[in-house]
Amino acid sequence: MPHADRPALAEVLGAPHRWYHVMELAPGVTTPGFIDLRRHVEASGLPPALHGQRALDVGTFDGFWAFEMERRGAQVVAIDVDQIPPPDTPRSRWAAVQAELDGSVPGTGFELLKRWYGSSVERRSVSVYDLTPQAIGGPVDLVFVGAMLLHLRDPVGALERVREVLRPGGRLVLFEPVDRELSRKKEPMARFLQGGTVWTWWYPNPACLRDWVTTAGFGELREHGTCEAVDATGNKQRLLALHARA
Repeated sequence: MPHADRPALAEVLGAPHRWYHVMELAPGVTTPGFIDLRRHVEASGLPPALHGQRALDVGTFDGFWAFEMERRGAQVVAIDVDQIPPPDTPRSRWAAVQAELDGSVPGTGFELLKRWYGSSVERRSVSVYDLTPQAIGGPVDLVFVGAMLLHLRDPVGALERVREVLRPGGRLVLFEPVDRELSRKKEPMARFLQGGTVWTWWYPNPACLRDWVTTAGFGELREHGTCEAVDATGNKQRLLALHARA
């Protein structure tokens, strides 16, 4: 619904911002973006109703999953890093990352969309490695982590921090890419990719993803399923939905 702080459509679409998520602004009107996840939301296994729950979106970027959880009734806090280059970037790649980002300001898309939707989601500049209940205003009932672990030097360390902010018995929802070829293997393994890209460290197989989660202290693992998402380059990503409890 229209509201006083809502930006003009031209302001959203004309923003000097590198959109990651394709976001629907109105029927038939979307932002540009690297990946369109709209038809894959149900594949994540997010509970259809989150009323009365507090949820955290880790690595929110443009806020696709944060706004989705809010639509399902949750009170949502979202985190991402504003540091450029990001803290996990090797020193040898700093110049390349800064050149690629070309002056982009983190959080631009999120803030425009928050105003557009009239949202109450709170975005905080917090690294997952610094995550504590105090950093996000208290513990949460659900944490969503989508396509983020592959970008981290230390996925297990990040998941340990995630577990610390969940209430006992709280739910972790992972929706992470898994390596297609390595998925044929039962042994936990991951492809190391930092040698060829500045953004990605690991491409795990499902067994490796499960082991990251259990090593971080989670239990009651359940695979919700997989789906195929196609990004703007035409690359197909196999996304695995994995749920667990703190």
